[in-house]
Amino acid sequence: MNELSTIFLNIKDDEIITLEKGRTYHVRQDDSFSLKDYFCTNTAKKHENPDGTRYAAIYLKDRKNIVIDGNGATLFVHGKMTPLLFDKCENITVKNLTVDYACPTMTEFKVLSNDNGVCVLKINPDCRFRVDGNDLYWCGEDGLDGKPYWENKCNVQGRYVKVYDPETKMCRDFDRNQLTFQKIEQLDDTTLRVTLANKDADFCEGNIFQTRSIVRDQTGSLFNRCKNLVLENLRIMFMHGLGMVSQFCENVTYTNCDFTPKDGRTITSTADFFQFSGCKGKLVIDSCKANGAQDDYINVHGTHLRIVEKNDAQNSIVVRFMHNESWGFQAFEAGDELEFIKWDTLIPYAKTKVVAFGKLNDTDILLHLDRSLPELELDKDVVENITWTPDLHVRNCEFGPTSGRGILCTTRGEVIIENNRFINLCGPALLIEDDCNFWFESGKTNEIIFRNNHIVNCDYAGMWQGSPSIRYTPKVMNENSQEFVHGKLTLTGNRFEKASKGTHLIWLEYLREAEITSNSFDAPYEIHTHVVGEITDKNNKTA
Repeated sequence: MNELSTIFLNIKDDEIITLEKGRTYHVRQDDSFSLKDYFCTNTAKKHENPDGTRYAAIYLKDRKNIVIDGNGATLFVHGKMTPLLFDKCENITVKNLTVDYACPTMTEFKVLSNDNGVCVLKINPDCRFRVDGNDLYWCGEDGLDGKPYWENKCNVQGRYVKVYDPETKMCRDFDRNQLTFQKIEQLDDTTLRVTLANKDADFCEGNIFQTRSIVRDQTGSLFNRCKNLVLENLRIMFMHGLGMVSQFCENVTYTNCDFTPKDGRTITSTADFFQFSGCKGKLVIDSCKANGAQDDYINVHGTHLRIVEKNDAQNSIVVRFMHNESWGFQAFEAGDELEFIKWDTLIPYAKTKVVAFGKLNDTDILLHLDRSLPELELDKDVVENITWTPDLHVRNCEFGPTSGRGILCTTRGEVIIENNRFINLCGPALLIEDDCNFWFESGKTNEIIFRNNHIVNCDYAGMWQGSPSIRYTPKVMNENSQEFVHGKLTLTGNRFEKASKGTHLIWLEYLREAEITSNSFDAPYEIHTHVVGEITDKNNKTA
């Protein structure tokens, strides 16, 4: 086992671990903690990581009152890893630590020239590749067995391609099938001359191609059923798979963290940066900076599980994880309060508590409940664990650019998003959904306060009709429903600039109340509504 991981083998409660100042600790996938049964929300499908394998450099389980002071050190990853993994820990602080990859699993190359389909490409020196005839393969470093940790063809199904324009700082989708070459010549260690199979493929000079595998078999870090986590002054230069995942945690704080690419790169994460699934207490993201994502920056949600069996005599039901990237993890505890949710309206119709639970397999859980079952639709209605619904405070942060959205949030807790900048996002700065038929991410919101933020050129990719920078679109399947899914939106004191379609759009559906006041827009604005109650629209200024 590597030296860094060895430090944490026998760590005791109440310890302070201070790493050597400024040192680089090299950690390989095959000489780190090799762990199993760490199933994680929104990550790998069962065939991609069937036993929940995680490779961790720093691993803590059942520990309390630990401070890890990186002291300016760097954790340098070789392979694919989940660098920090904490399980059932309490009062843990990690600070002053940098995490980077020797060979990021997202590859980048720049188009130096394009002469009628004959292009010169400059591959980022951190990325490894090989040429086999006229095929280009991306690959990782060699493991201890002498074979690459990973390898795949540049245009194979399962690789996703975006093109980043460093002038506009915007991304666009690219058809991976256009990464096909009639001829490849290697000019030096990082330069190729290629002849495109389709000479009209959109290879613009100066653009940077970002490619990644869609398999999320590791994460930026994983915190499972922990309480009181503080992550301070972290510098995260790259994350594989999903980003920093907090799963059924209570009270998580990020402060003064820098999640931006290393100089010379344009990408930091293959998916979300901050993922909070089934958490409670207070989640705080304060004075952080993040850019270079191929997905969303913050995602706060629970999980709807579908009711597939019932036993009225025993007051029990069997519920099932439905999305193929969320399964296997513990979603309930005895005493948790549940609500039954109608599948087509997203409206709660009964409450109960969990008396006992049992895992039947990777997707099905047996729940014994404290009262008689309501009338319900099997294989359609769902339950939401409403005990695990956190407050969220996001303040003084800068998000962008990204090829995803800014903040996705579906929690009943207090939500305050203030004094942040959202710049050049493919999608909206704020997206509020809730669904039990697609991603199965729950649930309703009571009040979201979005104030004193600066929103620039958001939803430029037109992810939704009209390109709204603020969007409420819960996935209500009953077209005749007139019931409100969400509570109140307070949108005040914000500054909106560079409407991508010429008009700033706020799109609201199934919302009880919206207070839109004292915002400034550098172009006309519109409020689209569908099943919305009271709207206050006043003191907004248009340039």
